[in-house]
Amino acid sequence: MKVDLREKLKKQKVMKTLPKDHRNHFEQLLQKELHQNSKKNYTFLQIAAAVLIIFSLGIAGNQLFNPTDTQDFVQTESDSKKNIKSMADISPDLKKVEDFYLTRINYQISKITITDENKELLEVYLAELSDLKQEYDNLKMQLNNEEISEAVIDGLIENLQLRLQLLRQLKKKLEIIDNIKLQQNENNQV
Repeated sequence: MKVDLREKLKKQKVMKTLPKDHRNHFEQLLQKELHQNSKKNYTFLQIAAAVLIIFSLGIAGNQLFNPTDTQDFVQTESDSKKNIKSMADISPDLKKVEDFYLTRINYQISKITITDENKELLEVYLAELSDLKQEYDNLKMQLNNEEISEAVIDGLIENLQLRLQLLRQLKKKLEIIDNIKLQQNENNQV
């Protein structure tokens, strides 16, 4: 069933005047529609990006025009007069190596238990460790008095390695002593 709109409009009452609040209602709908379709304001992000670019260019320019010497083993006359207390004073990489070995050494020492049976053995090993520690200190003094050389740095690292190796040997001997002691106790019980 087809409906003719012309006929339908003729039959209905046509409003000749608009309601009083029609204009306000239309403006409200228009404002609502405009605010929904408006683009988001990205000015804050644009400002932040500009500041970030300026800051980055400033840092890059500073590094380009004021180069700093970042080599680990570059030494000047004032460096030779510095008091080198550890390998960290020479290079961050050497600090990592030194920290690694010293941590391992201290851990191995902390695992040792002193008993009457192993006291003499411990004294011998601890005396040897003390000698190695003294040699390590002498090598550090040598770094203070002379130029930094690979031979001295290698000597420091080898000293740390020897101390760790010595502690591992001590640990193995203590385990052997403990195993012998356990076997003797088992034999005595049988």
